[in-house]
Amino acid sequence: MKKILLLIVVSLFLSTTMMAQILPNFGIKGGLTTSKISTNLSETFSSDNALGYQVGLFARLNLGKFYIQPELVYNHRSTSLDYTIKPNIDFDNKSLGVQSEVKIGSFDIPVLLGFKIIKSRLIGVRIFAGPEISFATNKSLTYQYSTSNGSDFDGEVPDPLTLDDFNKTTWYLQAGAGVDVLIFTFDIRYEKGLSDIYSGEISDLDAQSISFTNNVWVFSLGIKFL
Repeated sequence: MKKILLLIVVSLFLSTTMMAQILPNFGIKGGLTTSKISTNLSETFSSDNALGYQVGLFARLNLGKFYIQPELVYNHRSTSLDYTIKPNIDFDNKSLGVQSEVKIGSFDIPVLLGFKIIKSRLIGVRIFAGPEISFATNKSLTYQYSTSNGSDFDGEVPDPLTLDDFNKTTWYLQAGAGVDVLIFTFDIRYEKGLSDIYSGEISDLDAQSISFTNNVWVFSLGIKFL
């Protein structure tokens, strides 16, 4: 009788362990992002990293050493652009410097394929990569102007950027590494823009076509419920 009970306990333990490894994990995540824009007119536009944030849900389907992780994330990416434009009203022949802050809110769906380098019940170390599609839900541009001699500017400003030229759908490629400790999961990943977030033609720059792609670092912390 004792042997039968022991066999039942061992069988239940093994089956529970196997099911825990096979069943998908579900969880929530949040983190900070830093975004920087690349452009085909780098001699005119320069970009600096700016902080944003993200929150979302994820599922992780475990396949032994490999796993598949789809996510649904709200991203609020922010970045800055510096450039020079010419006022419509001559302002003592002075150029006008512009610093724009670009903010884009979007719902993103990455699908990642991962590999578990270290796999144990206490700690895990992972690498992963995969595509991401991003759907913009809101966009904003803010400006700060300055003249080359430091004077105030009160003329008309023909800013070359318009919200209508920001694309609603963009693609990214993600790659990164993560660490799992008990129910907590921490990721560092890089998002490389594969399609333009902005494309248009700028008359004040001799009708040159311009395009922006966004490149993003993501630092996130998540909690697994299963």
